[in-house]
Amino acid sequence: MAEPILKLESITRTFSDGRFVQRVLRDVNLAFFTGELTIIAGPSGSGKTTLLSIMGLILQPTEGRVSLRGRDVTDVAEEEAATLRLHNFGFVFQTPTEIPALPVIENVLVAHGVQGAKIPAALRARAGELLEQFGLADYAHSLPRALSTGQKQRLAIVRALLNDPGLLLCDEPTSALDAENSEVVLETLRSLAHEESRGVVLVTHDPRVMPYGDRVVELEHGTVTADSREGKPS
Repeated sequence: MAEPILKLESITRTFSDGRFVQRVLRDVNLAFFTGELTIIAGPSGSGKTTLLSIMGLILQPTEGRVSLRGRDVTDVAEEEAATLRLHNFGFVFQTPTEIPALPVIENVLVAHGVQGAKIPAALRARAGELLEQFGLADYAHSLPRALSTGQKQRLAIVRALLNDPGLLLCDEPTSALDAENSEVVLETLRSLAHEESRGVVLVTHDPRVMPYGDRVVELEHGTVTADSREGKPS
């Protein structure tokens, strides 16, 4: 098997309010690969979102090591972490986070237009191509209110793909969608993993999602209890 794009070794994460310490993740060891849709499943409070945040270099683990393309990035400073996120990760959240006052295509480009930065023509062209690919080209110059909930989630995927990330991290992306729109989003994510050979990781507690995964990891009380690749018992 090829080298993993991201590897987690002995990851533990605790939170403290000064009086009590809560251990959210316990000795998590996982590797993620391109060409694969991995589903991390577990009930609310199992540590899924915390794990995703560590994977995306938003949080640092209390203990353990995070490697990105073979490089240890566990303790990088926030400025470098932000650069690594920009060039390696795409994020799709539970609720679409479009800016209502901006046209759809500007929502795709918004992260590159902060502080008055000029957006390269090639990047704007890629945004248009992605909107076409995801069936949103007709809405490029419309405000997001013209989109359905399912279309807004596809817009979120377009924005996440703009920098051609190696790993797409999705936090409950179907939880607010009906069955039809969930199927469209899940088929899209699966095709992104298979046809574009990128890694896709999706955390969820929705049982409808499970059949779409190439691999299912089960998380409970911050511990990996099953991994369909490894055949670990729960």
